[in-house]
Amino acid sequence: MNLHDKIVIVSAASTGIGRAVAVEFAKEGAHLLLVARTKDRLLETKRLVEEVGASADIFLVDLSDISSINQFISSVKSEYKSIYALCNVAGIWHGENEVYAGKDYDSFTQEVIVDTFMVGTIAPALLAHAFIPLMSNTSSIINLSGTFESGAKGWLPYFVSKRAIEDLTVGLAEELKDRGIRVNGISPSDTATDAYQKYFPEYIPDAIEPEKIAEYAVLLCSEKAKEITGKVFVLKKGKEPFESFHF
Repeated sequence: MNLHDKIVIVSAASTGIGRAVAVEFAKEGAHLLLVARTKDRLLETKRLVEEVGASADIFLVDLSDISSINQFISSVKSEYKSIYALCNVAGIWHGENEVYAGKDYDSFTQEVIVDTFMVGTIAPALLAHAFIPLMSNTSSIINLSGTFESGAKGWLPYFVSKRAIEDLTVGLAEELKDRGIRVNGISPSDTATDAYQKYFPEYIPDAIEPEKIAEYAVLLCSEKAKEITGKVFVLKKGKEPFESFHF
């Protein structure tokens, strides 16, 4: 797949799954718009993108803040005429020194609840709303969800934000199908990111690599998957990431 000069937006691009997705698209020649809050980590992702021969711009965006989101939207619309793919990777399941799991719902602060919904659901909805007019009939939106095999108990804000992004995926796919814009979701199980290693080291042996999720994201945006829209694909370690496709 040759994506030379095609614009791909990736949120949470400073680390983990977002960084892996950015690098995977870079391997196909895309120009990356890297979105996150931490400049030094974004610059590291930009370096990795450039190492494989692609290019990138970085955008410091707080996806929990509507004014920051709107500033980013304005910048993109003023600089770019088309978008090939929007990859909504960002979500909140931990703070700087705390994992938001194993907690009663009423023990969460209002700030955490609102920020989790903003970053995991409202920001992706606003970015899609803003950038759909820049998309053609070969464009794609990829939304990252998450699996909840143990149910919602203990991390209800994150659970709700990710279930909502799956509904957004299905609904947008229905609305955009006639325009040829594909919308799909990826729902990874335990993923071997640095944050997951920090909070759940005991589960790392069973965690899927971020690079596998990134491969799947790129495939969903390729010509091979042109008939696939409105799907949410569950990924787990040991499950071949492309086996759910029937070309």
